[in-house]
Amino acid sequence: MRTKEFEVPSDFITEFAEALAEHELTNEINGVNEEGDILIEVSYEKQERANVFTLSELLDDYYESEEESEE
Repeated sequence: MRTKEFEVPSDFITEFAEALAEHELTNEINGVNEEGDILIEVSYEKQERANVFTLSELLDDYYESEEESEE
């Protein structure tokens, strides 16, 4: 079993949680970091790697839209 930790902004947690549920990935909340992001550890098998990549893309899209909003 592999694991990946995500730092999810609190205002994006609903969308991220929906994606976790949709892909039926095992996860655990491990606390928050200094910026207040929620630390979520996802456990997955090798064949679920694409689903974990989808979560990474969701976060990337979130950060890109945040940067565009600031400009």
